[in-house]
Amino acid sequence: MWKCKHCNQNFNFSRATDKANHSRHCDKNPKKLESYKNIKIKLNERIDNNLGKLTDFIVKCYTCNVEVSVKERENKFPTKDKYFCSRNCANSTGGKAKSKKYHYDEVAHYTTVCFRYHEKKCIVCNEEKIVAVHHNDHNHNNNDPKNLIPLCPTHHQYVHSRYVDEVQPIIDKYVKNKWA
Repeated sequence: MWKCKHCNQNFNFSRATDKANHSRHCDKNPKKLESYKNIKIKLNERIDNNLGKLTDFIVKCYTCNVEVSVKERENKFPTKDKYFCSRNCANSTGGKAKSKKYHYDEVAHYTTVCFRYHEKKCIVCNEEKIVAVHHNDHNHNNNDPKNLIPLCPTHHQYVHSRYVDEVQPIIDKYVKNKWA
């Protein structure tokens, strides 16, 4: 049995390291914060020795060639292949660009293609919560953006029912205005 000199609690440690760890990290230890500061200082010194100090470097944006200042470790610079001046520049070569590269219109799902070219709302009633995609020529293999029409489920059902005459003129007008 061991009694902590800081908190006066009794402990039964089987290893000496457990005893030392409790003593070092005990909430009642007055030197605890100082110890943590020393550990942090030593860690930062070790990182600075291995990787170099943080230094400002001037790099060019991969997308727009604007010069940008970045903080990097001396021995690790450059850590990246490409640097960007803004999130907009990064997205233009990253996520959105990759999406168009790997999920181009010929292989992407027809809803993905539709919402790339059309707003995600019904063209008849402007419903935005639930939007279906209608193939205007009724050919489900034709995923041309001109053939894909965003409709709410109700108006999509109209197109496939005897009420088609109420919706089809609106669709034709939309296609004519959009792709004229």
